Amino acid sequence: MRWVVRGILAVLLVALAAGAWDFTRFVARADKVVTAGAPKSAQAVTTLTGASDARIVAGVKLAEALHVPLLISGVHVDTTPADIARIAGVTESEILCCVTLGRAAATTEGNGLEVADWARRHKLKDIVVVTSEYHMDRAMLELRHAMPEATFVPYAVSSTKVAPRKWYSDGATARRLFEEWAKYRVASLRLGGKPKPAPNGRSG
Repeated sequence: MRWVVRGILAVLLVALAAGAWDFTRFVARADKVVTAGAPKSAQAVTTLTGASDARIVAGVKLAEALHVPLLISGVHVDTTPADIARIAGVTESEILCCVTLGRAAATTEGNGLEVADWARRHKLKDIVVVTSEYHMDRAMLELRHAMPEATFVPYAVSSTKVAPRKWYSDGATARRLFEEWAKYRVASLRLGGKPKPAPNGRSG
């Protein structure tokens, strides 16, 4: 009986070690994507809404700089172009001109479907994705699953209180990263593993 207990403990230790290693890699990717910098060109930009308005601000500014259309995915049904303009610090006419407010998505999976539908209707295949650094892995997973023929380029917004690599020094950041890592892993299992690579080899 003792060997059974030891076997179970060994399996648990291996599982914990594997989980810790995977979480460390997840944190490293979140850290790295923040320093990637803004892309120089694209056909479009999409911003995935969330806890931080910084995503919207960054998406609007980037789309303006690249002179490309912007889809803000996951916008609340009551949010108006004037609200987005106020958040981004631009005029309402600038939002009405070149920004689509997507209201269909309520989850990251929904973001993937909404972005894919919009991009296909407008024949767009080279798209910059703006979201928080901790959310980028799962966003890329869902987007590439929904639209494998497209190239999605990450542009991360820093949303945690401390840098992801320093997660252990802040309880809120640690909680955010652990929760997102768990969601990412669940999504990965649901979709059958890692995201498909971008057609031209670029990755997120």
